[in-house]
Amino acid sequence: MHVAMITGGGSLIGEAIAQCLNEAGWHVAITDINVDHANQVAAGLPEPARSEVHRMDVTKPDEVAGVIEAIKARHGGFDALVNVAGGGRGIGIPKKDFIDFTIEEQDRMLEINLKGVLNCCRSVLPDMIARKRGGIVSITAARGLRGGPQASIYSASKAAIIAFTQSLSQEVGRHGIRVNTVAPGNTAARWKKDIDSETRSPLGTPTSPRDVGNAVAFLLSEQASHITGSCLDVSGGTALH
Repeated sequence: MHVAMITGGGSLIGEAIAQCLNEAGWHVAITDINVDHANQVAAGLPEPARSEVHRMDVTKPDEVAGVIEAIKARHGGFDALVNVAGGGRGIGIPKKDFIDFTIEEQDRMLEINLKGVLNCCRSVLPDMIARKRGGIVSITAARGLRGGPQASIYSASKAAIIAFTQSLSQEVGRHGIRVNTVAPGNTAARWKKDIDSETRSPLGTPTSPRDVGNAVAFLLSEQASHITGSCLDVSGGTALH
């Protein structure tokens, strides 16, 4: 059985990813700083027995390493990492012009959105390299492909994930490890379940969490065995405008 660790697994996107992977036969380790949300996600899976929950703060490398060691001890290793943890307003930082950001807000957004991904990748790679296989998918954003007003720090953090992924994929490909990103458009979240018409894509609808889950499940499947270093745009064309 394949085992995947999902960071930010208590979010709506994390939930959809967990559901899609669980439906495909994966065991999912749902990690989140909010254990209540993570437990709700696990309980709602098609096969809850193929899941586990861990509290984890991606900004704390020692905590990340501890959770990963616990998963490895239980399963003998794992096959995939999905980096979902992050956000903008979802982590308590309102949209505003760059000049209005405090240094503390700037650092917090970069710490969670970018360094959280680095912390998790750094901790999982030794095991994946030793096993000569693995998949990493990080959730970036349409704003990482094309910036916009009042999104300067957020866009920078998400664009950095894309560049990091492109570079990392070239470093670890020889070990049988594939590394990709998924770029959603504006997607429903626990703090914004109603998406207004301004956020609709050229297709006429916003991105759904399930759209993101399907994309991640595809990238971790054998059907995507020759895909690495890519950014799969599931914004419905939002990133083009």
